[in-house]
Amino acid sequence: MGEKLVIYFFHAFPLNSNMWKEQIRYFSPKVRCVAINFPGFGGASDDSIPQNPSLSDYAKFAEDIILNTSEGVKICIVGLSMGGYIAMEVIKRKVVRPDFLVLANTKSSPDTQEAKQRRFKLIEEIDKLKSVEPVISFYLPNLVPPESFLKEKVLEMAKTASLSGLKKALFAMAERQDYQKYIDDFPGRLLCIGGEKDVLSPPDVVKSMARDKEKEFRLIKGVGHLSNMENPEEFNNILEEFLFS
Repeated sequence: MGEKLVIYFFHAFPLNSNMWKEQIRYFSPKVRCVAINFPGFGGASDDSIPQNPSLSDYAKFAEDIILNTSEGVKICIVGLSMGGYIAMEVIKRKVVRPDFLVLANTKSSPDTQEAKQRRFKLIEEIDKLKSVEPVISFYLPNLVPPESFLKEKVLEMAKTASLSGLKKALFAMAERQDYQKYIDDFPGRLLCIGGEKDVLSPPDVVKSMARDKEKEFRLIKGVGHLSNMENPEEFNNILEEFLFS
């Protein structure tokens, strides 16, 4: 089974591939797993991404990796939050055509004007303070509750992101478009996963992306935005059932 399928994991902002540690541990004995660090995250250089990028630049980065590592096998892309946006850009571009698409804690709609301005304000603050602090101050409370056991892990990952990498990703996310029509036209199998307590991508918003609300949506109770880290066992079970049943 291992060589018949490759799972590509696309991480959230401002984290990196380490957020998928429990999924890699669980799935790597069964299938090949590739957790991508996008440019500027997890120590990866952001030189390959232009100054004012679009999500298409990040999708191309992922496509190059997928095209080099997926010959003759089925492809599954699992994207959470920003990773979901990039996964949707991949299906829009059709350079890589995944057989399975998992969109977790993300949304197909573009930023509201308010959300867009907030991202641009964060870019200005990063520039002004020459620090990751503005990103941590804004995102951390929305990513994990204050008492969460994940707080230190999330902080650690956020602090490894380069300042230019953070600014470029914020810009690309602010300028993204509506992806719902590309999801509706996607020929492969789709799964949308929501977290009951997610304030950044509320479960109803995640569910609205699913074409078949019964078959293509799963809710993980008691978790927020980082559902795969907060309840890896449930996340892994849902993903395994989707891929192999």
